[in-house]
Amino acid sequence: MPDLVSNIEVIMHRKILFAMRKLLVLVLMVLVLGACSSSKPYYKTKEGKKKQKYYNDIQFGGKSASEMKRP
Repeated sequence: MPDLVSNIEVIMHRKILFAMRKLLVLVLMVLVLGACSSSKPYYKTKEGKKKQKYYNDIQFGGKSASEMKRP
């Protein structure tokens, strides 16, 4: 009888660990997909990079706005 009880405990322990692993994988997948679906900040987009370069050239490059080609 004690062997049967210990076998049941081992089986239940394995099932609980497997369920916890599945839950952990599911949570990680939700976090990764949530991070991937967020929108980019404007300065990392193609248009934002062009405007940032334009304004940095005006401010730090020594060129006037009339000499620059507007993005």
